[in-house]
Amino acid sequence: MNKRYRFAGYVVLAMILVALVACASTSKQESTGEYIDDSVITTKVKTLLAADDFLKSFQISVETNKGAVSTERLC
Repeated sequence: MNKRYRFAGYVVLAMILVALVACASTSKQESTGEYIDDSVITTKVKTLLAADDFLKSFQISVETNKGAVSTERLC
């Protein structure tokens, strides 16, 4: 019975490690948390642009990648 509990513990530990590694960021891919943070930042910037009377007349693209915001004016 003790071996079963130990084996089950190892299986659970392995599953947790796999889940953490799968959600980790790489140099080319964002983690889940970074993606959510970037979405929040993008939404805040777009909201501020839309609230400004002068800037809302322009079509401005906003993208956020790993916390860095980039904008581009569309014609």
